[in-house]
Amino acid sequence: MSIEMDTPQERFEEFLRTYRDANGNLVYWSKIQQMSINDETSLTVDFEDLMTFDNVFLALAHDDPQGLLSVMNQALTSILRVEDPDYVSAVDEGVLQVRIVNYPEHVALRAIRARHIGKLIHISGILMRASEVKPLLVHAVFMCRICGQEIPQEQEEGRYTEPPLCPVCGKKTAMRLLPDKSRFVDWQKVRIQEAPEELPPGQMPRSVDVILRGDIVDISRPGDLVKVTGILQTSPDFSRRGGRLATFRVYIEANGVEITEKEYEQLEITEEDEKQIRELAEDPYIHERIFASIAPSIHGHEHIKESIALLLFGGVPKTLPDGTRLRGRSNILMIGDPGTGKSQILKFVAGLGGRALYTSGKGTTAAGLTAAVVHDSETGMMTLEAGALVLADQGIACIDEFDKMDPNDRTAIHEAMEQHTVSIAKAGIVATLNARTSILAAANPTLGRYEPSLSIQDNIKLPFTILSRFDLIWIMVDTVEASRDRELARFILDMHQRKRVEREGTTPPIPPDFLKKYIGYANRYVIPQLTPEAAEEIEDFYVDLRKSAEGGAAPVPITARQLESLVRLAEARARMALRTKVTKEDARAAIRLMEESLKMVAFDRTTGKLDIDRLVSTMSAAQRSSSDIILKAMRDFEAEGINTVSEQALIERATSMGLSAERAAEIIRKLITEGVLFEPRDGKIRRIQS
Repeated sequence: MSIEMDTPQERFEEFLRTYRDANGNLVYWSKIQQMSINDETSLTVDFEDLMTFDNVFLALAHDDPQGLLSVMNQALTSILRVEDPDYVSAVDEGVLQVRIVNYPEHVALRAIRARHIGKLIHISGILMRASEVKPLLVHAVFMCRICGQEIPQEQEEGRYTEPPLCPVCGKKTAMRLLPDKSRFVDWQKVRIQEAPEELPPGQMPRSVDVILRGDIVDISRPGDLVKVTGILQTSPDFSRRGGRLATFRVYIEANGVEITEKEYEQLEITEEDEKQIRELAEDPYIHERIFASIAPSIHGHEHIKESIALLLFGGVPKTLPDGTRLRGRSNILMIGDPGTGKSQILKFVAGLGGRALYTSGKGTTAAGLTAAVVHDSETGMMTLEAGALVLADQGIACIDEFDKMDPNDRTAIHEAMEQHTVSIAKAGIVATLNARTSILAAANPTLGRYEPSLSIQDNIKLPFTILSRFDLIWIMVDTVEASRDRELARFILDMHQRKRVEREGTTPPIPPDFLKKYIGYANRYVIPQLTPEAAEEIEDFYVDLRKSAEGGAAPVPITARQLESLVRLAEARARMALRTKVTKEDARAAIRLMEESLKMVAFDRTTGKLDIDRLVSTMSAAQRSSSDIILKAMRDFEAEGINTVSEQALIERATSMGLSAERAAEIIRKLITEGVLFEPRDGKIRRIQS
């Protein structure tokens, strides 16, 4: 007696009808019943569920993937024909599809070989460019121009072919396509490139073209991290003379597409990892351990390492009821003398952060940072290609030699730093891409070394429109100090001798690989909220500092942008300990960091107070006040009919108005340098009339 085995189609139909999840819910049956309600033409199936149900599907996927997909589509159509025949007739049977995700045969882009041709594979990478969506003819209906007979014909893959003869009149004539009776599907070509974390050092990134059809077109944008399941296909290369070559290009005919939103979603965190992460978070000194694990090969710079740790964890982005978005990611700028370790810190962060990119200012253009419109030589279309900030969406962009960038290129990142988007309008393409990126930048002083007596503007020549968008700015000065120099020398020499001495910075308390998982876990599962106590602490700090500016002429110590920065830093510190509430201690730590940064960049030695104008302007409030006195004295002379005055007379007049002689002489020199005053001859001063 022979036992008849179920066919693959019957087994798959049974899977769709009966498969239940761990909670006993019918996973796919409920989705099928909702398809007509949601106007869906495809059903997404997790391949792991399919293997759990019956292992035969894995063998079929390996041996005959095209046949398996065809069987699945027929099974879905068969079920829907019984359950909802009206919907099947309305949408056309050929459109209904089963889409596979989570296929176990994962292949790295640089590992694609000839043996994979015709096989079902699973790849992942960053969507670099995407063509416009076009209708693709799959089933054509032609009409004979002589007898009017309609002739249906299935079209070959990517080709448009007419019947050579009319089957009724037998005449060889040009046929006319009837578009309203033919069937089209949406078609799009995209290019996927290796993700930065998968790219071996010193290698060019590999990419592969992917053909999307049906309802999976246009669901992802350049910069998205995507996972694609599909069949690897080939098409012949052509020489310039028009002949076919023996070599072939490969592309993937996509079946299923998944979009990974978060930067750390691709990290595989096991149950054992999660247990260790939870245990580590219970450590009362968790913050100090993480700070010490940031760039341990760089000696000192504790405040900078602490701020970078907070940047890696990040705050919480918010969308207000009116649609306004508040960024949750911080931006940090390091300005320092040569040899202070800026580039090494950037390289470390680029290796530790998820979706982190490292780029240097001199070789970076605006299009390379944001997005470029490129001409596709095959299709002739203009396509959008993502730049570094878009590729680092939900990650970190490390920009070295920030001061060496062309000023016109540097302005391209204004929008990305505050709005976290990149807008482009070129060659008829108008688009807005996500660039939810933290920027960690390093710059060298214009004069070679940082000059503390000058403002940050004079030291680095960056526009205040960019400087104000950095949450924290750090000055790294190479000072001569015997004890500190000896400690640094021993630290570096110990590393060169590979001595495993137990001293701060020699070995990180948390290994980089585990720290990356810890950061990923915190970003994925912890969303801290600001408590009233923490908010009050930040509010008091802000208001108390601003009080000193009352009266108009006093220096402004802090603005609303620094207030928002404090919230982001406090949220990041709470997330670091896997806490869902931002405590008063988190707020105090953020305030301490902000104060340290402001002392470096906004401390006016003349008044002994913090003055934010030293950061966002070429002149501090004290200098501006002194300048006003000098200019008022000049206007008084002009009112008396004296346009050209001796420098000594101007100093004496300014002294009588409350300015010291030394200060007056210094401000006069500064105004001459800036072109407000000029010397027609030695010792004589004249004001440039506006």
